[in-house]
Amino acid sequence: MNVQTMSEIRHNRLTNEWVIVAPERASRGGNLASSGKLAEPPAYLATCPFCAGNEAMSPDEQYRCSGPDGHWTLRSVTNKFSVLSPIGQVDLAENCGAIGETVNGVGLHEVIVEGQRHSLTVNLFSIEHARQVLEVFRYRFQAFYADPRIHHVIIFKNHGLDAGASQQHPHSQIVGLPIVPGQIVDRLENMRRFYNASRRCMACAIIAEEQAHGARIVAENVHFIAFIPYAALSPYHLWIFPKAHGACFSEQPEETWRALAQIVHTVLLKVYGLLGDPPFNLVVRSLGPDEKHTPHFHWYISIVPRVNKTAGFELGTGMYVNPSIPDTCAQRLREFALG
Repeated sequence: MNVQTMSEIRHNRLTNEWVIVAPERASRGGNLASSGKLAEPPAYLATCPFCAGNEAMSPDEQYRCSGPDGHWTLRSVTNKFSVLSPIGQVDLAENCGAIGETVNGVGLHEVIVEGQRHSLTVNLFSIEHARQVLEVFRYRFQAFYADPRIHHVIIFKNHGLDAGASQQHPHSQIVGLPIVPGQIVDRLENMRRFYNASRRCMACAIIAEEQAHGARIVAENVHFIAFIPYAALSPYHLWIFPKAHGACFSEQPEETWRALAQIVHTVLLKVYGLLGDPPFNLVVRSLGPDEKHTPHFHWYISIVPRVNKTAGFELGTGMYVNPSIPDTCAQRLREFALG
């Protein structure tokens, strides 16, 4: 078959989703989302609740990192528009018959402000600053799981309008849920079945195969590997995995955190440079500290540039159409030189 023109239907074993890799769609036109950029931001915006000097607009600070001068460099604050309420206890699920069940919306939701400057973009981050952001992720992740009401924690970053960002100031979010979402349950069960059948972690097996194949690797260091999966759900969809098995993001050995910052920094710079500061989502997929020894789950970071539109086909089938060849996307990112 001619992989340049003929479609393939590929199975993403980790997510248990099917993808149509259809490179001929790339010539159709109109398949790429707009960049979703706002106007070039100023260094300071008087109406921004996250800019230095405007702390009174986001006063419920939960955590901060400070520089040598004593001023904050990163803050984690309660989300003013939280999807959940931090007050109260979680009631048992109320069975509503065939229509479903209900749990009261108790949980935690914070915004991690990634710097004082409104105009701080990915290309201006240093590796050390990236390490500090990851450090805040780690500490808030641990703090959320210390709350007995919380059963799952998700860390994510929305960059750009098409990725769901409502604030231009660089920030991420962390949400603690009183339930484990269905997608997580399904993926865990999928990984458990693989482990029970093979006595191997699925992600460890995938990492070994990607290293042997080589063509889809984007970046690598002694502790981490970044690659575009064989059945990538969309163009330039990346995964970053620790090479050593571990189920919990926050429980990584101390000596690995700078290596994690280095590879996240490298990958985001390549995406920024090659694709022109696209909208993207970054998600940390992890179990909690009490589940760090889970043999069938391997934590990872997913980075998804929003350069492809989803529509009725995806909604109606649960399948994705990727108009790019993962090997080609990986090669372009791998060979993109950082200045």
